[in-house]
Amino acid sequence: MAHFTDIEANTEVNYPTYRRLRMQRTTFRGEPAAVWEFTFRGRARLFRAADLGYGREYDLCLSAPDARWDTFRPVLDTVRDGFSTTR
Repeated sequence: MAHFTDIEANTEVNYPTYRRLRMQRTTFRGEPAAVWEFTFRGRARLFRAADLGYGREYDLCLSAPDARWDTFRPVLDTVRDGFSTTR
């Protein structure tokens, strides 16, 4: 959460159209994680993004045109479900 909060402050400065949809603690595979969803305007259109932060170094992020979010959102689920680390 702290990492996303820090990044959010910078995002607000660089993207005046930034709008938080949610930022909350969660778990991923039984370990602490955080999810951050937001929108921002790019050069040509509104984008939506979802970011899953996990552990100390892992970040799974997807951004796509907001108007097509329902089409692209399952891609993040597929990546999340197939993601693994070696320990």
